Amino acid sequence: MKVLNVIENIDEMTGGGASERTRQLSVHLSKLGHDVTILTTNYNLSASNIASIGTAKLIAIPCLIKRFYVPLPWFLTINKAVKNADIVHLVSHWTLINAIVYLFLRIHKKPYVINPLGSLPIFGRSSLLKKLYNFVIGRAIVRKANMCVVTTRTELPALSSYGVGESVIAHIPNGINEYDYLIKDNSSVSEEFSFLDKHPFMLYIGRLNSIKGPDLLIEAFYRVKNSFPDIHLVFMGPDEGMLSSLQKTASECSIIERTHFLGWVTREQKAAILQASLFLVIPSRQDAMSIVVLESGIAGKPVLITDQCGFNEVADVGGGKVVPASIDGIALGIKNLLGPKSDLSSMGLNLQKLVKDNFLWSSTAKQYSAVFDQAIKNNM
Repeated sequence: MKVLNVIENIDEMTGGGASERTRQLSVHLSKLGHDVTILTTNYNLSASNIASIGTAKLIAIPCLIKRFYVPLPWFLTINKAVKNADIVHLVSHWTLINAIVYLFLRIHKKPYVINPLGSLPIFGRSSLLKKLYNFVIGRAIVRKANMCVVTTRTELPALSSYGVGESVIAHIPNGINEYDYLIKDNSSVSEEFSFLDKHPFMLYIGRLNSIKGPDLLIEAFYRVKNSFPDIHLVFMGPDEGMLSSLQKTASECSIIERTHFLGWVTREQKAAILQASLFLVIPSRQDAMSIVVLESGIAGKPVLITDQCGFNEVADVGGGKVVPASIDGIALGIKNLLGPKSDLSSMGLNLQKLVKDNFLWSSTAKQYSAVFDQAIKNNM
């Protein structure tokens, strides 16, 4: 099967979970024998990004405007990529590259699958532009897809509001490649982040963006700081406009010396820092089964997540806590995980077992392959 995966950005640093998911899916679909191509922009594209997709092919279109990932209109290239594909997989929703590809999908009457990754509700900045996008083409892209993939069932109401019926919806959770998180050499971590060895710490991994809730976490940390005077808080991830305000809050709340902002780190450094942490905190206001939950689980570390992450299995198996997406909820969750009755080691092992049994890419890619087959049948 010739598969075309379409995403606006595959850069590991700026692309977040969507880019990670697309790269891993492409690699594992290739291992299943499919002919896989990724169509994307060249935004922040590096040699390591290219190496990370294995034997999959890459079509990288120049990015004209970084703010909205506006691609250069290489219509001939995009037309050829769509025409040659047996199935097209659109990742995310608010992207111009998806809109352009959709036009050629209609021309060639090709089957396609869309995975919005929880992005359908209008949230955050550019709400007027998003409403315009939906009016012009966005709703049609979702509604006319041959199959829609959701990572969590919490996305179903949003798809329904776009006019998508349950018969064309498939639930495929995020996956993870456990070998990426085996620590081979932590010397770079020991040297660059040696201060982390001096204090026990909670860890946040993600973009410093309002939707991810880092401001909720830092306020919650302030509320529990006196109860746990030795605990530090570490933020790991690229800044998307919130770093200065988070640093200001930490300073005003007198927790600046216990709060660390590492920025983006390499995969090897991430794995080592995860292993050194007490637990991972995901304070998201809106999410679709965050991949970092799986990263924490594969490392044997428990998680504290909000009920907006769509991954309540964490609490069901005793692998962490699920709390409301509020300062009070997160603060209470921190107290529970750091309390005397909490067994972080056992919780981490519980989450690790859940991840290994259910969320490895080797099995997730097979589910995608079956959905692609179904989309092709639906298009006949």
